[in-house]
Amino acid sequence: MKRAACVVLPLLFSACGPEALPTPSIVSVLPERIGAGEPASLSVRVDAALPLVVNYDDESVDPAQLAMGLRIGGVKVDIPFAEPDGTLIVPVPQELALGDYDIQVTLADGREAVREHAFSVVPDPFLSGEPCDGGSPRCNEPEDPDPSSPETGRKITGFKLDHVQDQVRNQPFPITIRALGPGAKSFGGRVSVRANWGLMRFISPDAFSNGVLVQEISISHTDSRVYLLVEDSRGHKGLSNPFRVRSR
Repeated sequence: MKRAACVVLPLLFSACGPEALPTPSIVSVLPERIGAGEPASLSVRVDAALPLVVNYDDESVDPAQLAMGLRIGGVKVDIPFAEPDGTLIVPVPQELALGDYDIQVTLADGREAVREHAFSVVPDPFLSGEPCDGGSPRCNEPEDPDPSSPETGRKITGFKLDHVQDQVRNQPFPITIRALGPGAKSFGGRVSVRANWGLMRFISPDAFSNGVLVQEISISHTDSRVYLLVEDSRGHKGLSNPFRVRSR
């Protein structure tokens, strides 16, 4: 027996039956600026009521009812991570030119939310700490020589993962994580790394050196589009390229 239901979930998404549903909204988008031509991700927080029909015979829900799409500047992107608070972590197309971009979220039943001028693509030096012409004061921030200083974490803007090749399930492989921002070289904080599919295992935990961490990991499940997400305690993030994990 299938029946429509209205269930409040422990996040900004709520699941409801076929009655008129409210228009979804995009609550926030972070960061507000990214550097041109550099790998980047966005955290898009969505408030939405999702239509839900529950099959009470086997207590199942068709996951297609919870599907949603996201477009950045009209370009459809993957949604590799959906957090419990309704935040979608998505990759930014690297080919975007300088300027402001809208973000559009489309639910499975066709309802949409649009946030105009949601974020900006700016010249990379404004974010990386490289020399810039009369630009942001952030470009001139001194590096903190003490990696353990709490100020060091405030002087990075995120993380970048070197390109990840296709891999084999349960076979160890190295990943290289680079801190970004004015304090990148002195960053000595800890980060978490997780995959959007399958269990991930650290093989040789290590520490950052001059803003770079080489870490050996393995992934337990196969999939054609696996992403890795790096995050520190202050919420700075980095998203890998999609890669394939084969059975052998």
